[in-house]
Amino acid sequence: MDTASTIEPKTRGRPGGAESRARVLECAGQLFAARGFDGVTTRELASAAAVNISAITYYFEGKEGLYHAVLRQLVEETAPMFDPMVDRLDAGVREAGADPQKLAALAGWYVHALLSGILMDPKIRWQMPLVMREFQQPSAGFELLFAERINPMHNAIAKLVGAAKGLEATSTEAILITATVIGQCMAFGFARAVIFARTGWQDYTEENRRQVIETVTSGILGMLGLPPIATEKGGRT
Repeated sequence: MDTASTIEPKTRGRPGGAESRARVLECAGQLFAARGFDGVTTRELASAAAVNISAITYYFEGKEGLYHAVLRQLVEETAPMFDPMVDRLDAGVREAGADPQKLAALAGWYVHALLSGILMDPKIRWQMPLVMREFQQPSAGFELLFAERINPMHNAIAKLVGAAKGLEATSTEAILITATVIGQCMAFGFARAVIFARTGWQDYTEENRRQVIETVTSGILGMLGLPPIATEKGGRT
């Protein structure tokens, strides 16, 4: 099926209006995520957004400028989720020191926060494939994603990994473990079809989201050599 046909038709906005520009960005993000930069024409982009093809040049100076604007918007839209997460990880590692229980609780919080966003936010469903395309075939926009979204998160997790494993956060081993930790969470977003096919799930319901989070948390704690997370009653999860 043509991806453009799956995007809900939009009402044409006034020429030159902010509404039209926003509509182009929204439609372009979904099309680029589904088919890549080279797989979408400017005519298809304009048609999906219900604007004249000249609007692509007017607002974004062409298709490349539009693609970069889509990545910029992705960074801005995910900031309310990721920026506080990075801040809390940084503060949490400083507070925990070498205390394995505190580090385990911080790791568990991180997995829950990240997976809740990945599994529940409908916008992340199309944003993740777009990011994955940049991972595999970096464009000029990769530098933006790396500097403002990828690197800050990886640095924060590397500090947690370093504290748990007794490593320098900048060491190659810590960097590789960090990629593994983050990848375990992201897999449940970009490999959604595989998970559903193998489990028979139709969606990530509250119950199976809980199961995913518990499973990933257990695996990451084990990889980091951290203990199970203590419950408020003094037991173990």
